[in-house]
Amino acid sequence: MNLNTFFKRLIDLVFYLMVPIVVFFPGTILYVLMFPEQTIINLNIPYAENGFSGKALLFSMGFFALFLLFFAGLYQLRKFAGLLLKNKLFSQEVVKRTHKTGTFFTACALGSLIFLGLNALFSYEGKISVTFGTSNFSLLLFLLIVGVLFLLLSDAFARALKLKEENDLTV
Repeated sequence: MNLNTFFKRLIDLVFYLMVPIVVFFPGTILYVLMFPEQTIINLNIPYAENGFSGKALLFSMGFFALFLLFFAGLYQLRKFAGLLLKNKLFSQEVVKRTHKTGTFFTACALGSLIFLGLNALFSYEGKISVTFGTSNFSLLLFLLIVGVLFLLLSDAFARALKLKEENDLTV
């Protein structure tokens, strides 16, 4: 199996594993709001100690919005991987897909870092702790790096496409 096929299959696997979360998360939150005393779903959401309050709903909706940004970036990455399989590396579609992937991943990472900071301010009396090793903070920084990398790739593909078009005109 070549590397492009492996890349595409990995992205497809992650994408399809995330689809149920996108579909069922809003319904789960609605269920918990309607039946706060239920014991079927065990939630680990801040601000929900005394029932599912407005703060817990705001936290859940913010988290879901950030997850949707990541999911949209993954969808664009999946489309990009499909173009790689078709050997359409130097096309306007590749430039568009890599730019959108980078934009969604960067927005998700920056939004999550802001969300993490605000959550720390409101839930831990203003104490922010950064752990070394694998933590939310380091994973979000990595996602930010990946997002910026895709923006750089988009720019590189746009320049390569322009050079290819100029080369095609001179022949």
